[in-house]
Amino acid sequence: MAEEILRKARELEEEGLLDEAEEKYVEAVNEAERGRSDFLGETYLEVGLFYTRHGELEKALEFYKKSLSFYEERGNEDGAADAAYNLCVTYLEMGEYDEAEKYGAKAIETYRRKKLKEGVADAAYALGLVYIGKADIEKGIGYLQEALSIYNEEGNDDAASSVLLDIGEAHYRLEDVDKAIEHYQKALKLLEKVGDKLTSAYLIKRIGDAYGDKGDMRRMIDNYLKAAHIYVEEGDREAAREIIEEIEENLWDLTRSTRRTVVKKLEEFKALLEE
Repeated sequence: MAEEILRKARELEEEGLLDEAEEKYVEAVNEAERGRSDFLGETYLEVGLFYTRHGELEKALEFYKKSLSFYEERGNEDGAADAAYNLCVTYLEMGEYDEAEKYGAKAIETYRRKKLKEGVADAAYALGLVYIGKADIEKGIGYLQEALSIYNEEGNDDAASSVLLDIGEAHYRLEDVDKAIEHYQKALKLLEKVGDKLTSAYLIKRIGDAYGDKGDMRRMIDNYLKAAHIYVEEGDREAAREIIEEIEENLWDLTRSTRRTVVKKLEEFKALLEE
């Protein structure tokens, strides 16, 4: 019965009927609690994920903790690890890094012991971001590299590109611009492979930023123009305008001949944006 109610809740959520979906999720919890079956832990987790998807993180924490407690009572290590992982991610999103670290460490210990590679990768990724948030950037990069290794091994290009981007950002924070560019470019290669154009545009802009920090204004502008072009193609005109404005602010750092070429391209972009 609880399974059927949960299925209906998912359908309502997919239809955008969030109030009705929430009522069904709560109804599923009430039904599962009456039976105290093994499905109760999964139900708590599902409801937590619902609240996470819609930005109600305090409510999400409540249900993840209920899920963790239930699974621990039942001796279900896999379920407890999944609940702990979601607690880690939620606390990470809230900027509560100590709590995130505590639950992330709990999750990854179980995943490693049980040789659950996907779990290890996801928990390592989360812990990497936790340590970067705590300004222990080198330690964070170590965890991100562990996650990247598994994602590459599993052929998960989406996840690998995301980790590479974050490794690049970490090196950027360390002011190691060359390594930042190296990882941005690796991420970009994967993003182009999977066809994620908007994230590609963001990355190309970040590569431009990095070249700007190195004083290579020509490469900075070239990458900005590439990013703006993608944003125009993808219909994100506001992002394109912001880049164009930034290019215009840096025009006088270019040679006269390069500036003339760039100005011509900017006029073409502006014409496209006015259409």
